[in-house]
Amino acid sequence: HMTGGGAALMGAIFLGPRVGRFAPRTGEVQDMPGHSTVLAALGTFILWFGWYGFNPCSTLAFQYMKDAARCAVTTTLSACTGGATSLGIHVALGNPLDVSPALNGILAGLVSITGPCPVVDPWAAVIIGFLGAFVYYGSSQLLLKLKIDDPLDASPVHFFCGAWGVLASGLFANQEFVTSVYGKSANDYGALFGGGGKQFGIQLTGVIVIALWTCTMSGLTFAGLKMLKMLRVSAEDEDEGLDSSHHGGGAYNFGGAGSKPFAQKVDVMTL
Repeated sequence: HMTGGGAALMGAIFLGPRVGRFAPRTGEVQDMPGHSTVLAALGTFILWFGWYGFNPCSTLAFQYMKDAARCAVTTTLSACTGGATSLGIHVALGNPLDVSPALNGILAGLVSITGPCPVVDPWAAVIIGFLGAFVYYGSSQLLLKLKIDDPLDASPVHFFCGAWGVLASGLFANQEFVTSVYGKSANDYGALFGGGGKQFGIQLTGVIVIALWTCTMSGLTFAGLKMLKMLRVSAEDEDEGLDSSHHGGGAYNFGGAGSKPFAQKVDVMTL
């Protein structure tokens, strides 16, 4: 997650914001919602379902079913907590109830628990998901303050929450679970469980190394593409939309042949 999220962050920085994302004079953030909340929700739940194949099934053997079951429980609890907490933060800041913050909160909880899922207790998974929502929401707002336009919040969800998940293992890893899953030495468990700072230090080193490697290599790649003018389409193509300008037609023409553009059919679809 950190690798992909770090690359997304570098891509957003070098690509620059979408036209109209920030007001030209004031720099105020202009809302640019996705085209379909229904499809976003469907995609989130498909991802959530797939996470059970990734986390519990990484045990790879039926004899480790106890560990796999624990992974499933911690994954579920963190995702639920992340979604509810993110929505709560959104409303507490004076915003109306919305689906999007809950969806990204679910993903933030899932990413946060992916690393520590086999070695933490269920109650710790709730805390990890809870704090993951704050990491997601805070980093998302920070990028907007810095005028970095990440359309899908890929870096807040994957890079920043991924980093939190790596660190969480160094805090909450249960000695019994670590021994069951990895069979390591006595000090390889969470600092909050009496393991000292050794494992947390290892996790922190991992975060720093992953961030440096990913951001440096991705940054060099995107910088090179930008210098060669291969990174961004023309303003005219962006205004027209890449589905039309690069891919032969609109991707969301729900009204069928000869219908008006999608943006003019929202009321009909709502009905």
